[in-house]
Amino acid sequence: MKKIKFLSFIFLFTLSYGNAQTQDETTILYLLPFHLNEYVDNYQIFRNSAEIYQTKQFEMMGFWLGTKMALQEYENTHKKINVIVRDVGTEVDALHKILNDTVLMNPVNMIIGPVYGSLFPVAASYAKENNIVIVNPFSTRYDFVENNPAVYKLIPPFLCRPEKIVTHFLSHSDDYNIILWGDSVTTPELIAYRYYFNEQSIHFKEVHTLNVPMNIRKKNLIIALFEQPERVIHGVHTLINQQEEEINITLVVPEKWFTISELTEDFYTLPELYFFTNYFVDENSDRIKQFQSNYTFYYEAPAELAAYSYQGYDITRYFIDLFFADFIYENVNFTPLSYNFQWKKIENGGFENIKTRLIRVKNLELIEIE
Repeated sequence: MKKIKFLSFIFLFTLSYGNAQTQDETTILYLLPFHLNEYVDNYQIFRNSAEIYQTKQFEMMGFWLGTKMALQEYENTHKKINVIVRDVGTEVDALHKILNDTVLMNPVNMIIGPVYGSLFPVAASYAKENNIVIVNPFSTRYDFVENNPAVYKLIPPFLCRPEKIVTHFLSHSDDYNIILWGDSVTTPELIAYRYYFNEQSIHFKEVHTLNVPMNIRKKNLIIALFEQPERVIHGVHTLINQQEEEINITLVVPEKWFTISELTEDFYTLPELYFFTNYFVDENSDRIKQFQSNYTFYYEAPAELAAYSYQGYDITRYFIDLFFADFIYENVNFTPLSYNFQWKKIENGGFENIKTRLIRVKNLELIEIE
């Protein structure tokens, strides 16, 4: 715990850089919500890493530690990476102070900003005005990328999910009863499914209470769109009962269902269980095992998707290489560990990743559907 406490005070720094940058040199500004002006009185309250990373002061620690691992890989190359890191919480004045510092900002070529949504438009506007690329790692907001050619938005839009459903399952949509299983809340994801299915003239129905049709000639594709733990537990019991009646069900659920500890093995062993995710790592991959080994060696803790360890590494490596490839993404050789990028140029706007990830749970293992 003392090591974690110490690490929380080393984020605010600037690596030295020269006045004139060469073609093999870049300067990156990281805007990270470390909340260094706040503190936790009693570090003994943390019982595990999950509780640590849920604390504001530490929620971006994994991201930064992954970033540092990526930066280390350029130390013995001909490329020079200058790094500026600034703590940005919720105060817009603090962000303006950083952006208005002309000495600090003059050499910056790129901004990586997992900042709060209220502040990102300020940084994005600065990036647009000064012809600087800015990366938004975690937001789903489309307005951040439209009308701003400086922005790279990494999280795919919800509209990619029904498109993936159609591609993988619905080559013959008449073979399925398609059920959108939600609640009284109309979410952006539900709107995306409605819109896409209507545009493709695909018949579906919406339900709040699951009542699976008994038509044995058709498969039942059920897309769950709620996350409240009590309702999820009740819904899973309903599904298990349906399985006992040998009704053919393919189930797509929110990723958050897998964080509910009360769900039993009966859920995880449902024969056709899927979920969408924005980032994914194959634990059996040699590259992942090597990264885990290196991360544990340096930080005496495991790399975790939930702590953004992989994401910090991937974003830094990928966008540094993209910079040196003159932003021609076909010329980037680095393959991210947790992201899968397929860029779409928005008219009059920036770039949006449209590669959504569909994962199947089979025999208690996770398998990505290509």
